Amino acid sequence: MTDSIEQAAQRIVASMQRAYSGDAHYLEAREADFPHLDLRFYRDFQAQHEAQGFRHMRDFEIAQVSNSPTTLVARTFIRGMVSAEGDIVAYYYQVKPRLGRLMRQLLRGLLNGRWLDTPRFVLRTLKTKHCTDYESELSNGHFITTSNAESAGKLSSPPTIDTEFHPYGTPPVVLANRQRQRLDAHCASSPDAHACIVRTIDDLTKMQRRLKEQKNAYRASIKWVSQEDLLKMSDRHPQLATAIYEEVRKLMHADGQEG
Repeated sequence: MTDSIEQAAQRIVASMQRAYSGDAHYLEAREADFPHLDLRFYRDFQAQHEAQGFRHMRDFEIAQVSNSPTTLVARTFIRGMVSAEGDIVAYYYQVKPRLGRLMRQLLRGLLNGRWLDTPRFVLRTLKTKHCTDYESELSNGHFITTSNAESAGKLSSPPTIDTEFHPYGTPPVVLANRQRQRLDAHCASSPDAHACIVRTIDDLTKMQRRLKEQKNAYRASIKWVSQEDLLKMSDRHPQLATAIYEEVRKLMHADGQEG
């Protein structure tokens, strides 16, 4: 086992534990604190959704994401809105790279002999991504989500969260219409399960926490990352993904998390 595989496993486990342990800490955000973002897109998103009857609820950042020592993403914030009916929550945020960390990742990849894939990864990551998520909660505890943050689709979800990921660049109107179709279909097929209504910031915060709790419990149940997750994240290198997964299992065994 090479040092790079062991280190990769350690980074993955540490990252998953930071992201999926405990409650998310939501911080109120002000546009003025994010001059490195293109705020025009946030304002356009709000105006377009207000024209469709959505209400602006809050702007916030997630402290664990902003303060992560390993993230390649620059500090960002999320704009949250809710539909006129209160049954669909819409989020918009930007993903921009932290260039210093990204360049260090490039150097580390080149030193490990990944001459082709690492530069490709860096070039893909350099481009700002405009992410839109739509979420609905059902009275039976299940969630329905539709998103264009396609990289997030490489991580499996608990059975109580019905996720659908579209490519980056999919327009919000397409995602919003798809979320409405899926929500209506779920309610029609399960008459006893109705959509939970979000009216206040407190409603929104509690919904976010319930969704986070389900994700946390699922990640803990599979010991943070599955072999399927790693294969999706490393589709060009299935052997490497398998080797990292085996190292992750060793780490879990050493920590007493796996028999």
